[in-house]
Amino acid sequence: MDPREAILARLLIVAGSIDTSLSLRRNETDVSGSNLPAVILFDGREESVGAVPPRRPGQPPSPVHMAMMPEVQFRLEASATEVGTKLNLLRAKLIDAVMMDDALLNLTINKVAIDIEGSNTATERGRSMEGGIGVGFTFTYLMKPGSLAV
Repeated sequence: MDPREAILARLLIVAGSIDTSLSLRRNETDVSGSNLPAVILFDGREESVGAVPPRRPGQPPSPVHMAMMPEVQFRLEASATEVGTKLNLLRAKLIDAVMMDDALLNLTINKVAIDIEGSNTATERGRSMEGGIGVGFTFTYLMKPGSLAV
């Protein structure tokens, strides 16, 4: 299995376990109203880390270290005085859960390659205050071309 997909699938499970009342979504940008509260996983980007070894004719491609940067967003409605506190609590629980999840760690290089990239919040007024917080992570894993779609 592709390590990228394995990490994303596990990350969605971990994020959903933070609060089981949240609607689980993946890569959905238009989440509001009846779909709230929600946790949304955005697959994000990935890039190779370091030099890619040259390939010799007739030899399989060399494994490559990849860094992928997904983002987990929490979105909810609450009063203006509560929305920030609730989002920060979800953020804290997510960081703890991700950084301590053995299944996620086992999918990374050396079983420790998860970094927190930071977070960003957004709020807007409607009938109530709608707020969101996104938390970015970097997972570094070993990609083995030729065995991804097996």
